[in-house]
Amino acid sequence: MTVLCLLLVVCVGVIVVLVTRSGTTKRPRSGRQVVHYAQPARPARRRKKKPAPAPGGGQTLYTEAQVRAILEKALGAVWEAEQKRVHAQVKDQERKVAARLRQQQRELDFAELRGLHEKSRQTADLAYTMLGDARSAENKVRENIRAIEAATPRGGGNAGTRHALEALRVDRDVLRVHRERYEQDVQRLNRETARLRDAIGANCGTPGRKWHSALMERTRRRKEQRG
Repeated sequence: MTVLCLLLVVCVGVIVVLVTRSGTTKRPRSGRQVVHYAQPARPARRRKKKPAPAPGGGQTLYTEAQVRAILEKALGAVWEAEQKRVHAQVKDQERKVAARLRQQQRELDFAELRGLHEKSRQTADLAYTMLGDARSAENKVRENIRAIEAATPRGGGNAGTRHALEALRVDRDVLRVHRERYEQDVQRLNRETARLRDAIGANCGTPGRKWHSALMERTRRRKEQRG
């Protein structure tokens, strides 16, 4: 009887062990292969084309006929001949001054150099007068633009107003370029004339120093009078 009980206990234990193992059997690893799919290529973004900059520093270009018509209307029929004449005089005087400054300046040359300085000053004054005319014409156009803009309601007004403003802005642009050319002429010649003035004062002895001192004093007084 005792042996039978022992056998029964052993059998029950074996069954329990088998059941436990079957419940904890390791799950086999998945044999599925991970496949990496290539991502579809994104379409290239189309860049917006920027407008090509206008030649000449971004300034709007106009036809030669437009420029001539605008300047003739603003400055008179002889503007082109006057511009060429003054520009040629400025360039010629610049060359003369630069060439003379490359040479020696002595007290004996005082009269010659003073005459060259006077001619440069007169040429610069002529160019400055033409510059003043160009400025006046440009300012008149700017005033007209401001007056129309001030009287125009928001939204740009009617087609006639917009067309008038557009035409005036073209005039303004052309006159600005014309004025800037005279400014460049005056500035260049003034620089060369100032170099000549200082060379006379430094290299032409006592006459040159007295002349230079008197000239600088007159210049100072004119500036004070202008305020």
